[in-house]
Amino acid sequence: MPKPELMQNNFDEKLLQLLISRIGDYAIYMLDPNGYILSWNQGAKNIKGYQDEEVIGCHISIFYTTQERRENVPGNNLNDALKNNIHESQGWRVRKDGSIFWADVAITTLYDDDGFLKGFAKITRDITARKKKDDQKTLVNAELERRVKANTDKIIARERRFRELIENSYDGISLFGRYWNVLYRSRSAARISGWSNEERAGKRHDDLIHPDDLPMAKELFARVLTEPARPVMATYRTLHKQGHYIWIECLLNNLLNDPDVEAIVCNFRDVTGRILAEEQIREKNRQIGSILESITDGFIALDKNFCYTYVNHRIGEMLGVDAASLIGKCVWDVFPDAVNSSTHKAFKQAIEEQHYILNEDYYPPLGLWQENHIYPSPEGLSVFIRDITERKLAEASMQQSESNLRSVFENTDLAIVLFDMDARLQSFNNNARRLADRYFKAELKVGESAFYYCLPERVGDVKHILQKLRRRSPIVYEVSYPITAELTQWFEVRWVSVVNAQNQPVGIILTLKDITGKKQADQERDRMTADLIQRNKDLEQFTYIVSHNLRAPVANIKGLSDLLSDDMKPDDENMAALTALDTSVGNLDKVIIDLNHILQVSSQANDTLEKVSLPLLVDDVKSANSQLIQKNNVKIHCDFSEVGELTSLKSYLYSIFQNLIVNSIKYHRAGVEPVISIVSKIDHNKACLYFTDNGKGIDMQRDGLQLFGLYKRFDLSVEGKGMGLFMVKTQVERLGGKISVESGVDKGSTFKLEFPLK
Repeated sequence: MPKPELMQNNFDEKLLQLLISRIGDYAIYMLDPNGYILSWNQGAKNIKGYQDEEVIGCHISIFYTTQERRENVPGNNLNDALKNNIHESQGWRVRKDGSIFWADVAITTLYDDDGFLKGFAKITRDITARKKKDDQKTLVNAELERRVKANTDKIIARERRFRELIENSYDGISLFGRYWNVLYRSRSAARISGWSNEERAGKRHDDLIHPDDLPMAKELFARVLTEPARPVMATYRTLHKQGHYIWIECLLNNLLNDPDVEAIVCNFRDVTGRILAEEQIREKNRQIGSILESITDGFIALDKNFCYTYVNHRIGEMLGVDAASLIGKCVWDVFPDAVNSSTHKAFKQAIEEQHYILNEDYYPPLGLWQENHIYPSPEGLSVFIRDITERKLAEASMQQSESNLRSVFENTDLAIVLFDMDARLQSFNNNARRLADRYFKAELKVGESAFYYCLPERVGDVKHILQKLRRRSPIVYEVSYPITAELTQWFEVRWVSVVNAQNQPVGIILTLKDITGKKQADQERDRMTADLIQRNKDLEQFTYIVSHNLRAPVANIKGLSDLLSDDMKPDDENMAALTALDTSVGNLDKVIIDLNHILQVSSQANDTLEKVSLPLLVDDVKSANSQLIQKNNVKIHCDFSEVGELTSLKSYLYSIFQNLIVNSIKYHRAGVEPVISIVSKIDHNKACLYFTDNGKGIDMQRDGLQLFGLYKRFDLSVEGKGMGLFMVKTQVERLGGKISVESGVDKGSTFKLEFPLK
């Protein structure tokens, strides 16, 4: 029996092995004294990628890089562990897939109770992420040290440069205390004002400001004191030492609370020359503006980017806009339709070539004809714009009749002839000339009478036409001319009066349009329609003959079958065959009856249309099926508020309602009382009828394509022939409508019927 302490040791060892095998974040495994792998835990699999059978028995050198194996790093690590009982190091290690990771490694020696080396325990941890973070931190710290040194050098250099700039700046710089006492003035401050530092120190700040600017300046100074660190810009006049006032532009910044400054900083410059020049420019602009506003032409000034810098009021009148609203906008943004126009090209040419250009252009969005006088300069364009719309319209009006008429004459497929009110030829196009050569064998001549070209039998008709045209009634008719024995050319002839400004007839236009192709297409369509009608009649007649001629033979066969059945004993060996014959004859008889029913539907298509009341129609169906409705406790709800009646064939509608209602009752769900809803709606000039029930429903994915087929049945638990929905679809389509279904198994069905309102 094992000793208790031995059992306890075995238990502890197994527990330790179990614990190690479950550790997933550390690779923990045993090595023999020569460095060969004896065990492999889950963490080792996760980190190194090897399974137990792939790595046990292998030397640990497989985890080291090629360079480290050459340098015998694995052996040195084991020797170090032997010397010190433990070896700890970090370095790159290789996974099974060849990728490397930064590992934290600890190798510990293991001895037995007698002091003999049993091997090594090796623990490896993947610290690649920490390695990257440490490397990044090292790089960042080095970069920060480099930047600090560089910035320190820059600050020292900038401070020296700043001092030099302040003392030699063209602008004046002054530092004031809280009560506007001078703390510092640069050399430029004395140069600008003429006052030395000693002289300026003896003057009050307000005493140097022009009386007219003093209220504004005091308000400005007060705002500077109440809004620290917020720069304030101002322009005002100050007294020069020589006794005159100069204009200064200053920027004040309250830095009294800044411990490095503790002053109000004032940067200023002498802008007297600029202010006086601006005043002179404003005065000249006022004079020029007065001139430009008084002229009758429009005037605009554009910069080099074609943006408006000036627009006179006449331009606003021409364009129908506020002239001031155009300032600062690009002319091509305001009028995008003018891009690539003649004006656009002229503006660009004037800028590029710097010479005067005159152009005329039409701007369709405004219906505006303009004459542009374009004067370039290095700064942009000055353009005088004259509205010439009336002149252009007058010119166009003079040319319109002749150009339009000639364009229509020679670019149309019509043959056109113009006559005066005395029926004398005034003008004609090439098409008319060719037709006259072909059909009249005569050349058209200006001044010739229309009757010269008429056939004798047509003279009376032409005179009648001319009389009607005097009442300005256009006349249209068709005429044909034989080309060959087999071919005839057709024309649509149109006579129209031409009236003057007083609405009086002054001429006649005769046009002939070749409609031979249309006539041939109409004749072919009529022939095909007649052929289809005849084929349909022949087919119906054939079906009628077949169905009626089969009835007598089928009835005879059925009678003979019944006689033989009566005379034959039940145990006769021919009884089964006779029974099968009787069944087949019965089925054939049903098919003939159904065929006759379908033929009756076709023949009813010629019934008289009448207004059919939908509520009364439902009442008729309910009355005819009262016992079926009561037996199954059926509830029928109707809403015909939108469409209460239809102009249609009552027999068709009755059959449709009958089939849909009876089908909903026949195919109701067991244990569920049938509920049928019939609702009418109007949708885009169509009357829509919705028949909804709560029955068994239809598997549309399986049966949807064959739902309306003849003799198609999908629920054999209920007696039927598969005729109902076929008849419904046939009758709906005969009425010019269409039918669709939405359904699901055990979800009921909705049949949607659409009929034209007219």
